[in-house]
Amino acid sequence: MLSTTQKTVTLPLSRILLLIIILTISILVTTVAHAANITVTASRNPVALDDSFHLIYEADSNVDGEPDFTPIYEHFDILNSGQSTNMRYINGNYSLKKSWDLALIAKDVGKFTIPPITFGSDVSPAIQITISNSTSPNSVSPDGQSTIPAKIFLESSVDKKQGWVQSQFIYTVRLLRTVSIASASMSEPETSDPDAIVHSLGEDSYQTTRNGIQYEVFERRYAIFPQKSGQLKINPVTFEGRVNATQPRTIFDQFRMSGQLKRLRSQAVEVKVKAAPATVNLQDWLPAGDLQLTEEWSADIQQIKSGEPVTRTITIAAEGLTGVQLPDLSFTEVNGLKQYPDKPVVEDRPGTNGITGVKQIKVALIPTRAGTYTLPEMSVHWWNTKTNKQEVATIPLTSITAIGDSQADSSSSSQPSMPAITQLTTEDGSELNKQAAMDTRPPQSPTLPLKEEPYWRWLSLFFAVAWLYTLVLLLKKSKLHETQHKPVTDTSRSSTKTAAGKVKKFAANNDASNTKSALLEWAQLTYKNKTINNLSDITAYSSSVLAEEIRLLNQSLYSSEKSLWNGRNLLAAFKRELGLKNRQQHDEDESALKPLYRR
Repeated sequence: MLSTTQKTVTLPLSRILLLIIILTISILVTTVAHAANITVTASRNPVALDDSFHLIYEADSNVDGEPDFTPIYEHFDILNSGQSTNMRYINGNYSLKKSWDLALIAKDVGKFTIPPITFGSDVSPAIQITISNSTSPNSVSPDGQSTIPAKIFLESSVDKKQGWVQSQFIYTVRLLRTVSIASASMSEPETSDPDAIVHSLGEDSYQTTRNGIQYEVFERRYAIFPQKSGQLKINPVTFEGRVNATQPRTIFDQFRMSGQLKRLRSQAVEVKVKAAPATVNLQDWLPAGDLQLTEEWSADIQQIKSGEPVTRTITIAAEGLTGVQLPDLSFTEVNGLKQYPDKPVVEDRPGTNGITGVKQIKVALIPTRAGTYTLPEMSVHWWNTKTNKQEVATIPLTSITAIGDSQADSSSSSQPSMPAITQLTTEDGSELNKQAAMDTRPPQSPTLPLKEEPYWRWLSLFFAVAWLYTLVLLLKKSKLHETQHKPVTDTSRSSTKTAAGKVKKFAANNDASNTKSALLEWAQLTYKNKTINNLSDITAYSSSVLAEEIRLLNQSLYSSEKSLWNGRNLLAAFKRELGLKNRQQHDEDESALKPLYRR
């Protein structure tokens, strides 16, 4: 019987490690042999800040995947991109090339490295791009002796280097060019003050000559109202368009982009914003170039009939202020004179000197009896930005005279004329005069015959029953309508009540910042207007008392004088406003049937 013996071959550890290394190198060599060859080139380098350029990536057909160009956005904007595939025949061999063409424009000046771009598992090389400054409208010629005028450039300016908080700064940006442009756009100005109010004053086109060269000018003007003191920076405005664009020769050329895409930036502008003088009360702070307070009447105020209305129109016009910045006016009660002010009409009128804010209030006045009535003086304190002095615009004491009684006149004119008493001369003359006086009494209405009274009674009863039946139907319909809409109304009122509670809480704690946020939330719900984004917007809806306290809150938030704000007055005004709103809502609920009677 034969026996076999198995032998186990044991390799040394060093030989095992050597085999693993050889195998790894073989795999790496195979991978490199099959990796895509990717190249990247720039159409120009260095590049001016305002000029676009092309970045071109090329890869073999066996590239692993689509590229991810996200890293480029850190320092550049990709204006547009395109992809193409080309087949080449070289020395009897075919090769397939893919290319990606990116049009870029830099965000800032400097040397920037575009990191490797991944194409699936394949990676492109990095590339460094140098961006030079090109903010100057002129460049130096190669001989260094003269300047070459720019064909297109932006310039910006402001009408003054310093001004008062909440006053007007006029900012102007101009595009000057000697070349044709297409697909042009220009950004709106932005400032370092997020609450600054920016109003467009319009745009204009004209021609100008600079250093003997005629330029086409496109100009835009803006009125800027900073809401806090300190240094205000107006950020650069950006123009983007295609320069030297040719006119389309056929209808198909309309869809082809021609000309070099160019982006221009204006210079940033900084101005100094001064805080309101400490000697001026914040509620009287109205910085304007000019302010006028005027009144007009709809009739001769010395010949008003008692009981008849006359309209008084009061207008505040302020040069260099918006309409919402103008204060509300209060009207003192005058005994025997009823006054009914309408809601103010606010308007912003752009002009050569910027914005002129206008607030107009119409008041209907009705004298209850004949006599002379004196309306007290009205005044508005304002700060003259031209003379840097506080001034007061006034409407002096005004007297109106009411004559007669319009109701008495109308009633007397409707009465029948009385016959004159005839004086008779007889021996018993007194008795005849007495009889004549008795005959002058107005005749009484004749009594209907008895046989007609039942007809009128039954007719009146019929109309009464019909009226009661109609009223019952209307009440049922009103209750049904109220039941259907009650959940939505209750939810809306609940949200408004919650927002009002926040206002009360923060105002009681003298928390100015959170009071502002709570007021904005409450106003958007109460007035059903989501565009209310700042405190000035609320004053257009609220009463004059609350509007004044809101204005003081707004000024305390942005005043350089860091004084502690006391929310007690605003809290009282806000509670009064809620009371007015509740009464108004109650009146609307009480008159819910009124629309049903309209035709």
